[in-house]
Amino acid sequence: MPPRNRLAALKLIGRIKQHELESIGAELSALRAAQSDLDRQSADLSQHAATEASQSNADTRPYLPGYLKSVDIKQRGLEEEREKLEEQAALAEARLFTAFRETKTNETVLDRAVKEQSLEEARAEIAALDDAGRNLFLLKRAEGQT
Repeated sequence: MPPRNRLAALKLIGRIKQHELESIGAELSALRAAQSDLDRQSADLSQHAATEASQSNADTRPYLPGYLKSVDIKQRGLEEEREKLEEQAALAEARLFTAFRETKTNETVLDRAVKEQSLEEARAEIAALDDAGRNLFLLKRAEGQT
């Protein structure tokens, strides 16, 4: 692949990887926000259950065990949802790490390719100057002999 095409391809890959990193980051952020929401719901539910238990009276005490049991079931459901989100977040973090590593590898390859192209351009310029100098020398020498 010609050097310029290679550089363009590496730059394109870099932009794609950056977009992928941002996308995974947004997904991870949404998962963490959902986990926080579940934590808040669980805390609110616990607080509400504690309030209900402390404010129970003779009329409501017979219903309190059933209410607390339903709160416990709801808490377990919230915890299961949170665990599922945690699994998804762990997978997203692994994908994020992989994409980050690939991005860094691409950046290293791109930097190396840019340096190689710069060296090649410098070599070509030096060769052109050498040719021009040689031609000028030969021209001056030819003028001196005639």
